[in-house]
Amino acid sequence: MPDYKEIIRFFDEYIAHYKSFLKFEYAKADMINKGAVAQLSDSLTTEQALIMKTNTLETRRMKLVEGCGNTFEELINGAPEEHRDRLRSQHEELSKIIYKIKELNDCAGEIVSERLKRIQQRTAELDVYDGKGALKREHATKAAIFRNV
Repeated sequence: MPDYKEIIRFFDEYIAHYKSFLKFEYAKADMINKGAVAQLSDSLTTEQALIMKTNTLETRRMKLVEGCGNTFEELINGAPEEHRDRLRSQHEELSKIIYKIKELNDCAGEIVSERLKRIQQRTAELDVYDGKGALKREHATKAAIFRNV
């Protein structure tokens, strides 16, 4: 029989880690909103460390709950009655945190995507001069680039 007290202790640690990850995601979203590219670049080391710890915790989780089912719900249903409420509250808390992390990542992805589109649109225009010295803008198609290079 699995050690449910150990499983509960583990999920307390797991939730604490994801809370740290969420705090980082809020900071990263703020950097993206402010366009703080250098600061965002510097935060990659922190993000990599959080991801590595997540992977380590996930490996531990899989070993710890082996044979208890494939989902948190199955883990809860298979647990002795005295542990179900605590496991259920851990499940709810963890679900909320992970949902918020996903929401922040989705939002950040949209912001970055929109900014990249604007950059591509701006760099897709060439300043070219006609034979009389007048400036005109051309879309940077291959033909325009080759014609003007």
